[in-house]
Amino acid sequence: MKYASEVIGLLAAHPGRRFRMRQIIRHVQPKATAKELPIIRTGVWRVLQALEESGQVRIERPETNGAPAEYWWETITSRPENHFRNPYNNGRALAP
Repeated sequence: MKYASEVIGLLAAHPGRRFRMRQIIRHVQPKATAKELPIIRTGVWRVLQALEESGQVRIERPETNGAPAEYWWETITSRPENHFRNPYNNGRALAP
């Protein structure tokens, strides 16, 4: 995947922050021409789909047509069922 390192670098650096496709594309290729945008968008979309399948990224698709989808790197506390869970609690006891 051509843009995987850029997409992962952006989303993982800001866990829980929601990004729109346009923001991700501008991070991947800041000076993209109008001709390059559909190609980049397809590559970024493929990376995001693979990350969603692996459980690293969440995608919130809008209910209405024309509204942008939001993408974010999933953290332990970004899931609704783990909202109040301590992300640093790893279950190990402290050393005596």
